[in-house]
Amino acid sequence: MFRKIVAGLLITWSGLSFAQDINTMNWPQIIAEAKKEGQLSWFQWYYQDRLKEQVSLFEKKYGIKVTIPEGTLAGNINKLMADRNREEGDIDVISINGGGFDTVAPQQTLFGPIRRLLPDSNTLNYSIEGTDSKGYSVAFWGNQTGLAYDSRRLKASEVPRSLPQLERFLAAHPQEFGFNVENGGSGPAFIESVMRKLVPNFDFTKGDAEVKKLADLAPAWRWFKKYRPDYVITASNADSVTRLVSGEFLLVPAWEDYLVGLQHHGEVPDSIKLYIPDFGMPGGGNMVAIPRNAPHKAAALLFIHWLTAPDTQQQLQQVYAITPQNKDDNRQAGLIGSAERAHATTFMPKPLGDEVRNEFSSQVLLK
Repeated sequence: MFRKIVAGLLITWSGLSFAQDINTMNWPQIIAEAKKEGQLSWFQWYYQDRLKEQVSLFEKKYGIKVTIPEGTLAGNINKLMADRNREEGDIDVISINGGGFDTVAPQQTLFGPIRRLLPDSNTLNYSIEGTDSKGYSVAFWGNQTGLAYDSRRLKASEVPRSLPQLERFLAAHPQEFGFNVENGGSGPAFIESVMRKLVPNFDFTKGDAEVKKLADLAPAWRWFKKYRPDYVITASNADSVTRLVSGEFLLVPAWEDYLVGLQHHGEVPDSIKLYIPDFGMPGGGNMVAIPRNAPHKAAALLFIHWLTAPDTQQQLQQVYAITPQNKDDNRQAGLIGSAERAHATTFMPKPLGDEVRNEFSSQVLLK
């Protein structure tokens, strides 16, 4: 009996000795462990079907199956938070927009910092939309807003580039400029850009919103109320673009990656162009992270490394017009010229961004 107990303990100890903590592994060991795990789930809320084509390259290279479940951003985050106290969750990699990163309590919910485990980590971007992930998340998808127009109806030389030119455009083309306030960020990006121009001394870098400071934005609200008869509030990003393509509008704020995706599928004509006006438009992006209770952490790390590598970033740029997030990828592509990208700004952090949107509704739309 004694010998059986000792033998059992030796077997148990031997098994534990091989269960090496991933935090102590070098990169070749992580790759080997990832292949052993053989699978991972990526909770990504947009382009789920289309991204499977790119992900198949990862699967072929490493023999690791990637599952991308259907779901929304809010639904994925809700699941992440609901499962965080489970010993093992269902999510291996989760995509999060930069503005929503802090809502998931990253240091309590996410595995990491993963920056110290990824090779070539100094070439990656850990901050986006004014949010510093502290190495817990890596940016993989940069996107840029701008003003879209149909070159068949409006020449590049005729588009408004300064705020005074936009004012003259609105007067000459009433109700032919539209933007959304809800259901997407392109309209709020335009609102923010006008505010930055009219209230240059306001600190747009701090996320904390104080009521007394929001009162300083009054010049912007006066501008939007003055031109209220000349622009249209749309239902969403998609609604703005649809009405531009139909000919109802001449100009709308839009996302570069969204337009390119639609053009690649023949849903938007190539005559739709995009530019950043001289008064700027913000860009944002999305990050990927690993939950603390992810069942396949090694595979998740390998996938994030592949997703943010220069070759993959170049492919995503060519197909979706993303702004690459790896510093070793300096290629310029997409709808916006490299010279105009100098006018790109960063989205104001939250909760300031949400408070400003609420103020726009109360100060402009409800009065």
